[in-house]
Parts: sequence; C-alpha cells; structure tokens
Amino acid sequence: MTLKTLMMTTLVTASLAAAAANVKPVASVEGIHSYQLENGLQVVLFADQSKPTATVNMTYLVGSRMENYGETGMAHLLEHLMFKGSKNYPEPTKEFTRRGFRM
Repeated sequence: MTLKTLMMTTLVTASLAAAAANVKPVASVEGIHSYQLENGLQVVLFADQSKPTATVNMTYLVGSRMENYGETGMAHLLEHLMFKGSKNYPEPTKEFTRRGFRM
C-alpha cells in the first residue's frame, strides 16, 4: 500500500466516522451493510478489497409507479434533468466523464 493510498484511506475513514454519528444501521447480511442517513437516504455498502476502485450505483425510487395524484410527470422531468442537459451543462455525459464517471 502506498503512502498516498494510506493517507486517502485514513481521510475517508475519518470523515465517515465523523458522519457516522447521524447514521442508523438498518441491516447487515453476509458483508452487505445497509444504513439510513438522517435525511432519509438509504445507503448500502459492499466492500470488495480485491478491487482498487470504488463503484457507486444510484437507484431513484421514482417513476410513474411511485407518483401520487397531482405529481404526474415528475419522473419524466427527472430524466430530463439528469440526462438531457441544460444551458450550463449542455452535454451531461461529457461532464460525468470529465469527473471520472463511467456509465
């Protein structure tokens, strides 16, 4: 392990420990841990020490199935906001790539 890797691991661990005061463990099964953040966000962690990278998957519980009366169209709006771009970010996939995302 290089010094840079060790320092980054230490910093990430310290910041996670500081934030952990507001995290409520929900469940742990076979190395997969589920947490509920103070703002309601559910986080599921699965550590794979054999890989030198981190993978983030995001699941939005939205869509026409999740919409209530008077909320129709919100899922479609979210799709446009995430992938169609805007005046400031006309090509969002290029912005994702520039920041190191792979889709």
